[in-house]
Amino acid sequence: MQVWALIVDSFRDAIDRKIFWIMLVLSAATAGAMACVSFDAEGVNVLFGTWHIDSEFYAVGSETGRSAIAATIIKIVFDLSIGWVGIILALIATAGMVPAMMSPGAVDILVSKPMSRHKLFFGKYVGAMAFVLMQATVFVFLTTFVAGWRWKCWILELLWLIPLTVLLFSYVYGFCALFGVLTRNAMASLLLTLVAWVGVWAPQTLYETFVTFEEQIDPDQRYQRAVGALKWVLPKTQDIPLIAGKLAGAALMSDVIATESGTVTDGKKEPTIDPRQAEERLSDVNIAVSIASSLAFEGVLVAAASILFRRKDF
Repeated sequence: MQVWALIVDSFRDAIDRKIFWIMLVLSAATAGAMACVSFDAEGVNVLFGTWHIDSEFYAVGSETGRSAIAATIIKIVFDLSIGWVGIILALIATAGMVPAMMSPGAVDILVSKPMSRHKLFFGKYVGAMAFVLMQATVFVFLTTFVAGWRWKCWILELLWLIPLTVLLFSYVYGFCALFGVLTRNAMASLLLTLVAWVGVWAPQTLYETFVTFEEQIDPDQRYQRAVGALKWVLPKTQDIPLIAGKLAGAALMSDVIATESGTVTDGKKEPTIDPRQAEERLSDVNIAVSIASSLAFEGVLVAAASILFRRKDF
């Protein structure tokens, strides 16, 4: 009961911040923007029919239309609104939880209670997850409802985005909790977390580059294997949209968006990069391995933060 009370208190502290309402407005605005678009048997209607875009991929009622809509929601709406902006806003709202707990006065009251320091730390940590869970639930239910109501495409598999969003946030928040214990400063822990996030993002992006342009820059796959090993160790934040796409049966974006597959030189078509083949390789994610290895890295961060918190002198 004490741990639960601490989780609830942490959650209430997070929703008292203005960031909570900003995130709700962001979710509502995203759903509203989606409502301005609709689909029919011939393509896409934008701004309530002001413009019409012919597209065979988005034909309502077809399997290709369903998979294209799922891809659009996951790889454009979700990845931008929640995957980047939403996670940054959530970090701003929760970055101060651990440092505030360690501030003079507050920590004296907490450690005086008959509760271990590990429970104190994990109560705050889970409280941050609860905050993101609520925001993700609102966002996913709104976007799923709009997709069913306005787009005539009910994709209940999109509900997987709720736990996947919490999972994505936890990958990043593990760094934030550790830096919060080390610095005892909300702003410092937030900035260091953003730097760490870039450090996690860079090898994943570099790996995607090597896969996409393999024949041009890394034909023997030497660098690809080296970066792939580093990518395997670190939390795989960029796998989350790919996992969501697999669970929802989303199409490949290279099939949805028209891309050039070659150039013409002296009347002859020269072979270039095949974006679909590269995307197929990158989308072939082993869900269990990706999540398990990422959680293992996060577990090391959280365990280190918990041990440091327990050993701190207050």
